[in-house]
Amino acid sequence: MDPVSASEMRCVAVHTGSGEVDLVLPADVPVAVLIPAIVDLLGGADPVPDRHLLCTLGGSPLLGVTTLAQNGIEDGATLVLHREAPRPPTRPRADESEAVLAGLGDPPQARRPSPVVTALGAVVITAAGLLVLIRNTFSTNQSDLTAAGMTGAAAVAALCLASVAQRSYRQPAAALTLSIIAAMFAGVTGLLAVPGTPAGPHVLLATMAVAVSAVVSMRLTSCGVTALTALACCALIGAAAAMAGVLTAAPPHVVGAVTALSCLGLIEVAPRLSMRLAGLSPALPDERELADDAACADRWLTSLRAAFAIGAGSGAALAALTSPRAGLLAALTAALLLLHARLDHRRMLMFTCTGIATTAVVLAVVAGHLPQRGSWIAAVTTVSAAAAMYLGFVAPSISLSPVARRGVDALGCVTLAAAVPVACWTCGAFGAVRGLNLLSA
Repeated sequence: MDPVSASEMRCVAVHTGSGEVDLVLPADVPVAVLIPAIVDLLGGADPVPDRHLLCTLGGSPLLGVTTLAQNGIEDGATLVLHREAPRPPTRPRADESEAVLAGLGDPPQARRPSPVVTALGAVVITAAGLLVLIRNTFSTNQSDLTAAGMTGAAAVAALCLASVAQRSYRQPAAALTLSIIAAMFAGVTGLLAVPGTPAGPHVLLATMAVAVSAVVSMRLTSCGVTALTALACCALIGAAAAMAGVLTAAPPHVVGAVTALSCLGLIEVAPRLSMRLAGLSPALPDERELADDAACADRWLTSLRAAFAIGAGSGAALAALTSPRAGLLAALTAALLLLHARLDHRRMLMFTCTGIATTAVVLAVVAGHLPQRGSWIAAVTTVSAAAAMYLGFVAPSISLSPVARRGVDALGCVTLAAAVPVACWTCGAFGAVRGLNLLSA
């Protein structure tokens, strides 16, 4: 063989699944042409022809249009012959429904419902049933001790099931849901147990029952501590407001205004209060202990601020619903809650929800007192929706300068300071002071 023809040949070892054979192959012939010849040399064609691939040892398959020389195959190289099963033929679709089904792809696998959806559904169904029970009971102005006993038994059963769900089945979501349902049943039990028309004593007993149920749930389940602590604090705020209303015989809008103003102030001192409750001190020597106390303080801060925000929104809503002059205080409360959502990123969702709910109450009260101003109501609703969309989608993407951030902080301080005289005006304190004849005394 002359040197030219010898340089165009490669002596390689071809490895198959059944063994290995040494072959001399031309270096300038495409791989797609070499593979059928190699298959014939190794044992002939199969009854059902398969697709074969030729690749280097541990490498990727060689392209059929390339040659051994182009792939850098030298003498002594080892090649591997793979067999690939034939692909199933594509059946033409004569029915349009089959084409549509193929375009949609395989249906998704059935998944279990989300625990959040399940918990929300259980809470909503329970709330709807209890609201109907409360309406039917108070429409007759008579206490229903039988219904109170049933709801009390349901509260105890829910507490027991919450303990079983956490301790036996390790289901914290189910335990927390049952704890909230137990608190709802306990509150309705206290509300129905007091005879007479709904008043301060009804609210006092109901809120105390909710607080006790939340504390007992925390002791039994040891889960959802942040949410249950916030629930207990909310109930205690409501109990304090109801107690003040019972002792002073103040009208509802006064109780609501004082509650809203007090909770707005407590939101500002919540960080220091949470540090005290968690035992967080700068003198802690151990970093692990410091980290644990910091996490505990953060949970306390979330619970306290949630309770105070809900208390402020509820108080402002109560005042606005019972007295038209409290609408300004409710508007300031909603603005302060939304400003806190801008400043406190870790608790943004909670402040946003309470602020939006309070704003909705303000708009409803204003619309109710202006039945003949349909165009104004439509305009205010449109502007409010546009503002909500702007604050939700546009404002978060805007980076404020340090001066603008300071301006937002100053706006919050000014709004909080303005809430004090507005609350006094809502309660009628200025009129009471004006009526005092101090000079004659």
